[in-house]
Amino acid sequence: MTKSNGDALTLRGREIFGPSSDANLLPEEVRILWDFVHGDIMDGTTRRRLLANRGMCTRHAWAYATVEIELWHDGAGARGGHQPFDVSVLYTALLEDVRWALHGPPKAMRRHLASGGVCVVCADLKGPALTGIIVTHAGMDLAELTVEANRMAYIAEWFTETAPLWSRVVCAQCAGDHGEAAPEASIRCRRHLLDGAPPEPTEFAVLASYLGRLQQELSLLTASMTQSGTPATSAVDASWVETLGWFHGWAFPLTLSSQLE
Repeated sequence: MTKSNGDALTLRGREIFGPSSDANLLPEEVRILWDFVHGDIMDGTTRRRLLANRGMCTRHAWAYATVEIELWHDGAGARGGHQPFDVSVLYTALLEDVRWALHGPPKAMRRHLASGGVCVVCADLKGPALTGIIVTHAGMDLAELTVEANRMAYIAEWFTETAPLWSRVVCAQCAGDHGEAAPEASIRCRRHLLDGAPPEPTEFAVLASYLGRLQQELSLLTASMTQSGTPATSAVDASWVETLGWFHGWAFPLTLSSQLE
């Protein structure tokens, strides 16, 4: 990871997560997201805020996945750990909520896709910073957890393993920002749907079908990470990357994947 000269998180000069002076996750970010993985995200008020905000900001959405995948060593299913279980549960609910908008006119859909407030993690970070040796869940030292999360080894493996599938649908504008050609089956991400022209009827229909498929596959991915779940197919494994890419843009997986080429 490298430090940015401006206010964007960068890796080899490319923006990844969002505004920050440091390309690594900060200890306080890891602490908050680790608390989420251990159940804080299930608080009713927090869940309502996440639905209204369409998840977290770009930085903390990908950071949430990174923290869960890097730090959660044990779990059910074929992988037995280092997998995005909580992320899949949350974004299945978000997809369900967003898909309701696809039954209305395009302008109404754009309003429904917009975030409704401040990212819950950003809001928590505005409080006073904790000092001293900070012990988190299960007696784990926060400094050690932060180092482990910032290795990003397991999430990079997920990206590499599933890239043949998610790379087919990367948003054309995100690909262009990364200096890559747009794939033929490109799907405009939520960010660029909000910033650009409303979708034409054909694009609207493709998007509705695509998000419906993602919701089904993400539900299957969640089930595959339980004791009785059927092992995931390659498409199901890729669904969480596609979902976060659509909600929050593709800079992070594109950049992290390019480091391994």
